Amino acid sequence: MEHTLASEATLEGTSLHTGEKVTLTLKPAPEGHGFKFRRVDLPDKPFIDACVSKVQTVERATTLAEGSVRVHTVEHVLSALVGMGVDNALVEMDSNEPPIGDGSSRPYVELIQKAGLLEQSTPRKIWEIREPIHLETGDGSLITIVPD
Repeated sequence: MEHTLASEATLEGTSLHTGEKVTLTLKPAPEGHGFKFRRVDLPDKPFIDACVSKVQTVERATTLAEGSVRVHTVEHVLSALVGMGVDNALVEMDSNEPPIGDGSSRPYVELIQKAGLLEQSTPRKIWEIREPIHLETGDGSLITIVPD
């Protein structure tokens, strides 16, 4: 089944690239919501879906964008959410990137543990790898995924 957060949880810290003070709040979200970022520091408090079609750059950090609105360095937050089994969450920030913490996903894992998980009634969509997948780029980057 899908899961969201049982309650809100907030983390304050400094952003990596701008050095600004940032407040990030993880909030529960309804079934089927997925992950969305919300820039509460901007007029109209715009949302950005955390999906591959919103990825703008991945050089040294992942940047998501919706029009001219961007969020940078979101990979640690997203990896913690996925790794902790969260399917639906709203990530509110008052800056263009989350607090860097110790440079890992650990601060976000601890934030999710503080918030707790809530099981929802919609079945979780699970990708099943049935045969090996091998991707290689012209510059030598590669990934191989094999079935379990």
